[in-house]
This record gives sequence, C-alpha cells and structure tokens, in this order.
Amino acid sequence: MRPAAFVVRPMLMGLALMAAAPAAAQNAYYNHQLGVLQAQQQMDRQRAIALENELNALSAQVQTEQALRALRMQRQVPAIPSILPRPGGEVAEQPALDLPTTPDARLAASNARVKAILDGSK
Repeated sequence: MRPAAFVVRPMLMGLALMAAAPAAAQNAYYNHQLGVLQAQQQMDRQRAIALENELNALSAQVQTEQALRALRMQRQVPAIPSILPRPGGEVAEQPALDLPTTPDARLAASNARVKAILDGSK
C-alpha cells in the first residue's frame, strides 16, 4: 500500500493547489485593485491640497489688492473748493450747490422754541 500513498498524496496535493490557484489569483487581483484605488485616493488628496493652496494664494492676492486700493484712496487729497478773495477785499461766494435752504424767519422761530424749552427745563 505504500506505493499507492506515494501516488495519491501528490495527486491530492495537486488538486488542492489547483483549487487554491483561482483564490490566489482573485486575491492578487483584489490587491491590485486596492493598490489602484489607494493611488487614486492619494492623487485626489494631492489635487485637493493643490487647489486649496491655489485658492489661498488667490485670496491673499485679492486682500493685498484691496489693501493697496484703500491706501491709494487715503493718499489722495480730497478736492475742497476754495473761497478766493476778490480784488476789492470781498470774499467770493461759494459755488452754488443745490442744497436746501431754510428761510431766516423759520430759523428764528425754531431757535426761540429751543430756547423756551431750555429755559423751562431749568
């Protein structure tokens, strides 16, 4: 019986290896797919970091431009119309601006009401 054991055992081992070969191939395919997925995830992370860095750089650039614009605006001297003296010593009138006016009588009446209120509160 000994010679039959030498024949049967290798055959059983061969059958076991043949049955394990597809599982090993599936495992290799799974490992390959897992590696591809991990590489894609790593590339996506790097791309996201690069985009975030670019966004931060653009944001800083916009803030710098806004600060420079504000400094330029502060540096400009506002245009104030000057009142020029006339040759006779008179002062020229302000250029007419379409500002609302209040008649003198109305101002005097308002002033009298305010004084009456202040005198009454003392």
